[in-house]
Amino acid sequence: MTVARYSLLLLAALTGVLLLGGCTRQADYGGRVPIAEVDGTMLFVDELRRVLPQHTMPATDSARIADEYVRNWVEEQLLYKQAERNVKGNDEIETMVSDYRRSLILNSYQQQLVEEKVSGGIREEELREFYDSHKELFVLKEPAIRGLLIKAPKSAPGLEELKKWYKRNDDATLEKIEKYSFRNAIIYEYFYDHWVPLSDLDSKIKMNLSDLEHNLQSIKDFQTEDDDYCYLLHVEEFVLEGKQKPYELARPEVHDIMSSQRQVSYMQQVKNDLYERNMEMGKIKYYNKTSDHTQQ
Repeated sequence: MTVARYSLLLLAALTGVLLLGGCTRQADYGGRVPIAEVDGTMLFVDELRRVLPQHTMPATDSARIADEYVRNWVEEQLLYKQAERNVKGNDEIETMVSDYRRSLILNSYQQQLVEEKVSGGIREEELREFYDSHKELFVLKEPAIRGLLIKAPKSAPGLEELKKWYKRNDDATLEKIEKYSFRNAIIYEYFYDHWVPLSDLDSKIKMNLSDLEHNLQSIKDFQTEDDDYCYLLHVEEFVLEGKQKPYELARPEVHDIMSSQRQVSYMQQVKNDLYERNMEMGKIKYYNKTSDHTQQ
């Protein structure tokens, strides 16, 4: 292949335009255009096009990148074919490849079966029942709290009133806090209705979490400041590290465990059914079973 013709094919791979459509070998490969060959192994224009950058670039750069790829491909093919002839233990490699392929196919098929047959949701009452029956599995590794967090500029109007309001949780006061925060606060997080791990506050509040954790049993309202902001935290309820994880926090874990158990159970059922069916059809035969030897 001449340099000019080779460059045209490289550019064709990048632009998606099949130049040299009259190439005499094109028909031999189902309409594909070969661009290089090493001892019977072919590289085609469409393969080259898939691996080249999709963004636009000057034609000279495109040709250079394509040229480098083709050269690397040729060198790799040459090295591989030489390795095939010289590497010892080739049979062992083929066994490893076969085992890996088998594993990939099995995993893919099992995943397909699971998605088709075990994709239905788990009822809430089932999740709750599992949680209640396996409390020892769901233990807090850090405190969890319910409450309110506010970060407001120290220059915000009415800040002193806010410092009084945030300690109370009656509806009227909470409504005032909400309206104030929408106008003035940088952060306003209301979590009276759900649990939050203490570490979730780490990047939001200028407080030492270790000190805060130590004081949870005696203090409900925390305040601190930096040069620009005031941080207010009200803890309405807490659960300490080592105690049972609240259901809300444990629920994703409960769901994962139950889902995994159902998948394992279903796949065992599939295997058992396959075994019984093929035994009945006489497709399974045992020779020199271990149990036979132990009885001799």
